[in-house]
Amino acid sequence: MRFDEIPAERGLPLLGHTVAWLQDPIGLPLALHRAHGDVFRHHIFFERPVIFAHPDALGAIFADEGQHLSTAAGWEPFFGRLMPGGLLLRDHADHRLHRGLMTAAFSGAAMEGYVRRMNERVPALLRAWRGGQLGATAAFRQVTLDLSSILFLGVEVGPQLTALSRGFEALVQGVAALVPWALPGTSIRRALEARARLVAYLRERIPQRRAEPSPDLFGQLCQARDEQGRAFSDDEVINHTLFLWTAAHDTTTGALVMAAYELAHRPRWQDRLRAELHQAGDDLVLARMGQLRETEWLIHEVLRLYPPIGSVPRRTLRPCEIAGVKLPASTPLRASILLAQRHPAFWSNPHDFDPERFSEERAEHRRHRHQFRPFGHGAHVCLGGRFAMLQLKCVLHHVLRSFRLSLPPGYALRLRPTPSFRPRDGLPLRIEPIAGSTP
Repeated sequence: MRFDEIPAERGLPLLGHTVAWLQDPIGLPLALHRAHGDVFRHHIFFERPVIFAHPDALGAIFADEGQHLSTAAGWEPFFGRLMPGGLLLRDHADHRLHRGLMTAAFSGAAMEGYVRRMNERVPALLRAWRGGQLGATAAFRQVTLDLSSILFLGVEVGPQLTALSRGFEALVQGVAALVPWALPGTSIRRALEARARLVAYLRERIPQRRAEPSPDLFGQLCQARDEQGRAFSDDEVINHTLFLWTAAHDTTTGALVMAAYELAHRPRWQDRLRAELHQAGDDLVLARMGQLRETEWLIHEVLRLYPPIGSVPRRTLRPCEIAGVKLPASTPLRASILLAQRHPAFWSNPHDFDPERFSEERAEHRRHRHQFRPFGHGAHVCLGGRFAMLQLKCVLHHVLRSFRLSLPPGYALRLRPTPSFRPRDGLPLRIEPIAGSTP
């Protein structure tokens, strides 16, 4: 297919489909997919990217490690100002070098330590929850902020943690900003100011972390060395710490909120998971996490329907062909994880919530190698994907053993698309303490 043969829609003048996507971030891509098939163009945020929905195309895009496609150029409009130097803003050998230096922070030994700290901290955080109704997004955001601050920065509870969390939250909101100009009063301006404060905080502590090893991610990045003895510079430590902190916090928060929404609909699934989690014991140690089969099915189904990143951006470096489509140089494109994970050719009733599709008996996710890729794939696969799964299991373990979840009568879900999928109203979640349980 030639570039000029790709089905295209322009949408509104100037704005294209931006407003429609903000109002319905899942319904719009699904409607365009139904209308135009597995390859189409649309107009969003002043660009007209080519959207690829078929798992074959996703596999080709993920397999390209810089021969024809640039990951850095794809992500630059989103992260360039606030997250310079992050892994997604690096290509080729530069990316491989930096990623290799980080692997120790996500090793098995590091994960075991992270899980141990999560089990110590999550019950204390849940003691602040009371029976009645709470805003699920705010509640889970506080849990993940607290955990990521401890695990990533080594900062314990106190005024310092509160100040860091506020600055970090401003930074996250800037990443999701819809107004791209740093005008006074905008979220971008607040995010840039928050970033400056966070950078100053980290820079002041690097000498001590280089001199005295610590188990948190910040400390491990300060100690990291490659085979030739090369270490990260101070700026690289800061950039990677802020980027990984942002990615870990936001994606986990979104997944926990959407899991709470789906579970609140389904008392039967709450009971099934609660029974499995009780068998795992009070503390969910790393060695037992693999036994939580049904909990993992549920998490996978949440990630299938509401992936942490709906589509992965790239930009062509030179004329090339992707899945039979000829693209000019400097063409923006998107590998749509959302559409592949709801593709009717590979999933039965693809829009229904059905965790058992991930069971060994059905194994729908194995019909195509790239139909289920919530954390991406290839050279830029999410480095913290396993960490995210462990954190999701740990938090759900303590929440479901302590509370029954429900929704207000007649509740209707409306999603916002950024930073990741989550309810527009913060999800008013009803919680009922389970007799005899103590978080």
